[in-house]
Amino acid sequence: MIIPIILSTIAAIFFATSNHVDKYLISKAVKNADYRALLLVSTIIAGGVMAIIYLFICNFQLTIDFSNILLLLFNSALFAIANILWFRALGRDDTTIVVIMFQLIPVFTLLLSPLALQNQHINPLQLVGGLLITLAAIFITYEPTHKRFNKEKLITLVIMTFSSLAYAIWHIIERYVNQRQDFNQTVLWSNITLFLVGIFIFAFFKSFRKSFSKMLKTNGPKVISLNLINEVLNSFGGIISTFAETMASVALVSFTTQGVQPFAVMLIGFLITKLFPKVEKETITKSDIIKRVAAIVLCIIGLGFIEFG
Repeated sequence: MIIPIILSTIAAIFFATSNHVDKYLISKAVKNADYRALLLVSTIIAGGVMAIIYLFICNFQLTIDFSNILLLLFNSALFAIANILWFRALGRDDTTIVVIMFQLIPVFTLLLSPLALQNQHINPLQLVGGLLITLAAIFITYEPTHKRFNKEKLITLVIMTFSSLAYAIWHIIERYVNQRQDFNQTVLWSNITLFLVGIFIFAFFKSFRKSFSKMLKTNGPKVISLNLINEVLNSFGGIISTFAETMASVALVSFTTQGVQPFAVMLIGFLITKLFPKVEKETITKSDIIKRVAAIVLCIIGLGFIEFG
């Protein structure tokens, strides 16, 4: 049992590192926190590269049916919207704050999964878990010293609520297609359709095209390299999680990965702030750390109820 827990923890560290890379990209690598250039990099370039890799993995065989391709095309558009909101939120607040709010994804997944997936049921204990996570996301916006909710953080919470909803629907559709198709074919077409969505945005949205071209001229190699590194981090995290699920229950792996990730994000953010403040600087006062730890603990308890309820 200890090995899958260790592997899930390693996967969480990969995901947490990826979160901070995203933060650096939106706050330092592109000017004026311009999410438009980053979106096209993560769709056209990252999607294109990953599609080529999975073409080799699939031996250049394309066996998925057309109806599922259309479903994945819609899903890729939804993923692009979720990414826009994610980048907007990261540009507004500390990575740790945003990732705590990101824990709303399993809440929306819990509520929406029975609509599309087989053998998905909700019990009262899971609803309590979802409520605890929601309270944690709201609690992180509260400023005890001023005895009021921080308006800017509430705006970030609204952005992350919609981002989490979009990611949850994306995840459910991905699982739905996986139930009907080969896993590698699903990943291949997810990346092909993501690439096509990026091309569509580039062709029909002038502001995105201008931002992308400007980024390529000023800081293109750095942004593209970091984005591809990010894809590798997420891929490794996903592979390690999937491997851990062969040795333990999906619930245990999911609980460990999602529970460790916000703690890992907070720790990495603390270290970067102390050692490399020019790269990223989070708020690390005693009261902020206590508040974040309390919110994360609430999230972990809520996740436990959702996964094991």
